[in-house]
Amino acid sequence: MIGDIILWIVVIALFLIGLAGTILPTLPGNLLIFAGALVYGIFTEFEEVTLWVLAALAGISIGAQVLDYVAEAYGAKRFGATKYGIWGAIIGGAVGLMTLNIAGLILGLFLGTVIPELLFGGRSLKGALSIGYGSLLGFLGGTFMKFILGLVTIGIFFIALASCSMG
Repeated sequence: MIGDIILWIVVIALFLIGLAGTILPTLPGNLLIFAGALVYGIFTEFEEVTLWVLAALAGISIGAQVLDYVAEAYGAKRFGATKYGIWGAIIGGAVGLMTLNIAGLILGLFLGTVIPELLFGGRSLKGALSIGYGSLLGFLGGTFMKFILGLVTIGIFFIALASCSMG
C-alpha cells in the first residue's frame, strides 16, 4: 500500500515536472513524462502499461524532442534565414538561456538570428527582423507542440491503465 502511494507520487511528479519541461527549455520534458510511465511499468511488471504502450510513448517522446530542435530552425528558414541566422539562433538561444533564463532564451534567440543576418546574411534591418520573428514563431510553435505531445503521452498512459482495469 505504501509502495503504491510512493510509486504514484514519483509518477505524478515526473509527469508534472515533464509538462513544465515542455515549456522550460532546461528540462527534457517529454523524456521525463516517458520516464514516469516507464517507472510505473517497471514497478508493476508491465502488466498494466505494456511494453507496446511504452514503445509508443517512447516514440512520441523522441519525436517531441526532435520536433523541438527542428521547429526553431524551420521557422527561421521559412522566413528566409541563411545558415548564419540559423546558427545564430541556436547559439544566441543557448547563451541567452544560460545568462537570463527564459527571457534570455527568447531575447538571445531573436538577436542571435537578427544580428548574423544583418552582418553576414546581407539582410536589411526589416528583413533580419522578419527572420528573427520567424525564428521566435518556430520556437513557440515547437514549444506548443511539445506540450500537446506531453499531454497526449499522459493521456495514452491513463487510457492504458483504464483499459487494463476494465478488461
